[in-house]
Amino acid sequence: MEAHVKDSRFPGQWAFFHFDASGKGTLIPRPADCYTCHEQHAAVDTTFVQFYPTLIPIAQAHGTYHPSDQ
Repeated sequence: MEAHVKDSRFPGQWAFFHFDASGKGTLIPRPADCYTCHEQHAAVDTTFVQFYPTLIPIAQAHGTYHPSDQ
């Protein structure tokens, strides 16, 4: 399992973690492909809300939605 975590302590304010079967999380270091893909293609703040239609109006209301990333 992996998690995409927002926290101001990380460069770009986001980091990815991998969790093993025991639940221990390990930081996935940059420049892993997940960082580049999320930065280039995610519609809102490096997250893929374009795949969750109910979140699009919220992102639009906050001015963070990038329809070119659909």
